[in-house]
Amino acid sequence: MQILVTGASGFLGSHLTARLLRDNHSVHALSHTGSADKIEGTVFQGDLRDPDVAKRAAAGCEVVVHLAGKVHALYEPQKQQAVYDDVNVQGTRHLLDAAVASGVRTFIFASTVKVFGETTEGWVDESHRPSPQSAYAKSKWSAEQLVNEYGRAYGIRAVSLRLPLVYGPTEKGNLYRMIEAIDHRRFPPLPKLPHLRTMLHVQNFVEAVVRIIRCDEALKDCYIVADAQPYSVTEVYETLCIGLGRPAPRWRVPLSMLKIGAALGSLAHAATGIRVPLTSATLRKLIEPALYHPGALFEDLCYRPSLSFQDAVPELIAFYQRVHT
Repeated sequence: MQILVTGASGFLGSHLTARLLRDNHSVHALSHTGSADKIEGTVFQGDLRDPDVAKRAAAGCEVVVHLAGKVHALYEPQKQQAVYDDVNVQGTRHLLDAAVASGVRTFIFASTVKVFGETTEGWVDESHRPSPQSAYAKSKWSAEQLVNEYGRAYGIRAVSLRLPLVYGPTEKGNLYRMIEAIDHRRFPPLPKLPHLRTMLHVQNFVEAVVRIIRCDEALKDCYIVADAQPYSVTEVYETLCIGLGRPAPRWRVPLSMLKIGAALGSLAHAATGIRVPLTSATLRKLIEPALYHPGALFEDLCYRPSLSFQDAVPELIAFYQRVHT
């Protein structure tokens, strides 16, 4: 079938596009940035804030997988809400209009677990009420509601996928920076932290999308997509240390010292505007729980994640070392 993938030059988009082409689908690959010769499929370049771009890219497609958008930034003042809405909400509206005009039957939207808030108390699933806090999360929640409205109004199978931290071989994201910091001995030896966080390997994400495309059954409005099990930050840290050929440290920085250092980092940022590696906000991302359960996807689509973080570490380390050679 003919499938439009937006954000095709990005981390998720490039992996998904490669899989769809291997499965003999015809792919319209839309990218706002990125060199056209590095994108597979029939390439369209442009900004989804332009309705004509969306119309050209969606023409003749049966399925749309919408991955493009303005991503979450570490320092994200609320005054940027209009910027996020312009890209993530209005851009999605233009694409939905184009999908309706082209007779698209399935529309898959990449959202975020951050629509539930920044952390969790126990397991969270699709039955929990959204409570987005950041400008990014609020824009994704607004876009989800648009996707649902168009699905009901025009008979499109419209599905939002709520994604946690997605990892794999890429230079972008916190995990790559963590590997680099450990390798250069700039990452503090973390204390034993009991809290768990949900993550998602990029190939597990691709498998979930492929299953939705192949499915002819009615689906829920939204699904959490995740690896089979969550991971503790300590587990991630120690596994990366071992993957880099470094033993797990015997001495650990006490959590109280980390909190003091993070508070000082927040003060420094507030006073100077300079980005610092450790603030109270970044520390919370490390030490507070974020547990999301993909049980609905297990049940409805027999989704079974094939890769775990431990499986992926050799590839992550090899990719990092290739970049740095």
